[in-house]
Amino acid sequence: MTRTPIPSARRNDLDWIRVAAFGLLILYHVALVYAPYDWHVHSAHTFGWLHEALLLTNPWRLTLLFLVSGAALRLMTARRTPGRTLRDRAGRLLPPLIFGTLVLVPIQSWIEALDKGGFTGGFMDWLGHEFGPTGLSNGVPVNHLWFIVYIAVYSGVAVALMTRPALMARMEAWLVRATAGWRVLIVPIAWLMVIRIVLFPIFGITNRLTWDGYNHFLSLGAFLFGFLLVRQDSVWAGLERHRRAAALIALTALPIMMAQAAHPGGGAWLGVPRAVVFAIDQWAVMAAILGYGSRYLRRASGPALRYLVDATFTLYLAHQTVLVVAVWFIRPANLPAPLEALTLVGITFGVSLLIYEVVKRIGPIRPLWGLKPLPAPVERTPYARRRRLLIVGMAAPLLALAAVLVGVATYPGFDHARQYLSELGGASAPLPLIFNGGIFIAGLMCMAAGLGFGLAIHGLTGRWIVASLTAVVFILAGVGLSVSSLYPWPDPRHMAINLGLGIQLAPLLLLWGLWSHVDLRRLKIFLFITFVVMAILTVLTKHLVLPGTVNDANVGWWERAYAIILVGWVGVAAFVVERRLKTHAGRHNPED
Repeated sequence: MTRTPIPSARRNDLDWIRVAAFGLLILYHVALVYAPYDWHVHSAHTFGWLHEALLLTNPWRLTLLFLVSGAALRLMTARRTPGRTLRDRAGRLLPPLIFGTLVLVPIQSWIEALDKGGFTGGFMDWLGHEFGPTGLSNGVPVNHLWFIVYIAVYSGVAVALMTRPALMARMEAWLVRATAGWRVLIVPIAWLMVIRIVLFPIFGITNRLTWDGYNHFLSLGAFLFGFLLVRQDSVWAGLERHRRAAALIALTALPIMMAQAAHPGGGAWLGVPRAVVFAIDQWAVMAAILGYGSRYLRRASGPALRYLVDATFTLYLAHQTVLVVAVWFIRPANLPAPLEALTLVGITFGVSLLIYEVVKRIGPIRPLWGLKPLPAPVERTPYARRRRLLIVGMAAPLLALAAVLVGVATYPGFDHARQYLSELGGASAPLPLIFNGGIFIAGLMCMAAGLGFGLAIHGLTGRWIVASLTAVVFILAGVGLSVSSLYPWPDPRHMAINLGLGIQLAPLLLLWGLWSHVDLRRLKIFLFITFVVMAILTVLTKHLVLPGTVNDANVGWWERAYAIILVGWVGVAAFVVERRLKTHAGRHNPED
């Protein structure tokens, strides 16, 4: 006896399907690194058999995502007016689209241009090219974010339907009749066959909104199918009832479709037989997934699902940029293909999840990564943001050290005695992006730490002037580090690094700011010693005293000592001040 699905405001089955489909998308993109297609970057290893293997998911994966997205939008509109729905969708989709287009996609495009020999400049030069008159004349590249563009437009179509409830009701009723019984398998397959035969030869798939006719009939059709039928229990009962038949049809169609793709004559008869089998596989797999999901996953909730549902959008935004950068770094190691692929999968998922874990905790940037704003806290944690900024300050020296160590490890014959650290990011370095990328991020972290120190001084002593000066010194130092990494030596703009030397004043400013705080005696001694040692190293390395002590044969070691003290003390001071703030917060409840 077939169980009739229970109406629910929350469709756990669709959440699971959405999460799994996005996970498959990430694996699919890793596979494209090895496939015989013109993707953004490639491994040194290429496998022709992936041309057929990718057909395991290629016909249905994105179409299923559009269907589930349409269903999710309809469930979201239960207590919303069309206007409210439109505002909510714009607030959720537009910030990550703009952020991704301006920040995430250019990283991919720059690496692709370098990899394919079409560009030789730095990242800032590439930004000028992409968003200058020449680049904009060719359109703004969105890469994998085309999916967000389409979802935004299709959401607008759905909201327009919401303003015509009578029309929407008639469309729903017609679709329910058209998909009753066996027709839930036959009618969608017939639709997919027609558009594949008629429109695909004309348009192909471009992922460009203005010329993508086949894709719109496919993806918008799937989106509206989910939007209109998600609440129609009879349709889901039909999918459940015919799930086994759908799975059997899919298993039969798949090898035929693969054989057609592999055989030189697979496109005979104007490609009609191939289009027919493609459409059959496309809907049969989707119907099986939807049917089995509705049958077994409606009530399958829990912490794992809630976590993954929240993380999915951020992972989607981050994953392709992470993957392209990972390929760029890892490929020179010439790893065996299985090990390289596993490494790319691990890095792509791991770093994307790390990005999610970081950004979900930072309220102002959550919308940029597709996350809802944080709810207003019931009770504020004293000094929470200041302490988080100081924790970033603790991590900054560790990141800079890691960038140096990895940079040295990938630079055979690097001479610590004679070479400057900046050369790890220069033209002679095998992998300059490792050092430059690490230093760029460390510079941003230095700016955050400066804000933390400034706010901490004010919180502990109430002194705004010295707090502001301390923050400014750190921010300038961070700007110097980040800018110098964008313009590697010997570019004259690399000398922006000199802004970082102003951090030598920071121990004195901290000492001044915390002087009246009687509980930090050891930190004050440490800050004073740090300032004295840096002053001594400065006069020696500038040859102001004992000329000849620092020379070409040992300048590298002097620079190492200077760099360790220059950035290392920041982590120590940030740790001590953060601990003091925690103690201080136990006695007070300030506005943070």
